[in-house]
Amino acid sequence: MLSRPGSKAGPQWMRQWSERSIDRGERRRRMPFWLFFIFYMAVVLLLTHLAMAVIFSGDRSYTSTIQIAGLPLLSYGSVARGVIAIGGHATGFVAIGGLAIGAVAIGGLAIGVVGAGGGVLAIFALGGLAIGWRAIGGLAIGDAALGGLAIGKYAYAGRGVAYGSQEVSGQQKEHLLQ
Repeated sequence: MLSRPGSKAGPQWMRQWSERSIDRGERRRRMPFWLFFIFYMAVVLLLTHLAMAVIFSGDRSYTSTIQIAGLPLLSYGSVARGVIAIGGHATGFVAIGGLAIGAVAIGGLAIGVVGAGGGVLAIFALGGLAIGWRAIGGLAIGDAALGGLAIGKYAYAGRGVAYGSQEVSGQQKEHLLQ
């Protein structure tokens, strides 16, 4: 990573996010966001439940006839492979499911370039257990980690616990040991 002489290392946006989470006034300013987010998640949960009930009732599966690079455009079922794959074990460019493997992976266990879910192994990871180059989650492990428990080269935790080899919540390592 390139940096100018005299500037702090690590991602600036993660450092700022960590510092703002300590400020009590910031919590009040974030309240509309969290209300919207909770409403959004409730709607998504309801729609997902309805969609999955239809998709997985019985042994239903679908594979579209349209192909891109030899893969079907859309595929869903218990084991799905396609550009967009939805299922218990989904593999594709966009994979959504219990075990999702793809460039964009969303699911209980997600592996990919960009991932979100319960357990995530990705370059950009967002989840309960997030492991990646940029990791955000309850337990975040990575080069730059942001979370309740953050472990990495540059770790940011706000009010949580951070373990970093170079920087911890905006403080350089040499200042932490004194």
